[in-house]
Amino acid sequence: MYTINSAVQLKEAIFEMEIRKKEQGRTIKEKFYVIKENLKPANIIRNTFDEVATSPRLRLNLLGAVVGLGAAYFSRKLVVGRSVNIFRKMLGSALQLGISAAVASKPGILQNIGQTILKRVFTKKHTFEPSSHQQN
Repeated sequence: MYTINSAVQLKEAIFEMEIRKKEQGRTIKEKFYVIKENLKPANIIRNTFDEVATSPRLRLNLLGAVVGLGAAYFSRKLVVGRSVNIFRKMLGSALQLGISAAVASKPGILQNIGQTILKRVFTKKHTFEPSSHQQN
C-alpha cells in the first residue's frame, strides 16, 4: 500500500478497493455455488461412482472381492450340490468360509492360481523325440 497525500489519491484508492471488493464478492459467490452443487446428494453419489470407475486400484480390489466370493460360492455348490446330508453342507459352508477368508486376506492368491492354470493350459508341451543323428 502507498501513502495517500491528497483527496484525489484518496478517491482513487477507494475506487480501487470497491472494484477489488466486487471481484472478491463475485469469486466468493462462485465458490459457494460450486460447493453447494457438490454437496447435493445426487452429485455426491455421482462423484463417488466416478471415483470408483476411474480408480484402477479400487476397481481391482472390487473385482478381486467379487471373484473371490463367487469362487467360494461355486466351490460350496460343487461340494454340496443338492445333497441333504448335513455333514456335506457343513463341509461346503466351511470351504466357502475358508476360500472367502483366503481371498480377503490375500487378494493376489486367486490371481496367481489363475495365471498358473492358464500357463499350464496354454503352454506347448515339449516332447522328446529321438533324433536319427544320435551317435551310438
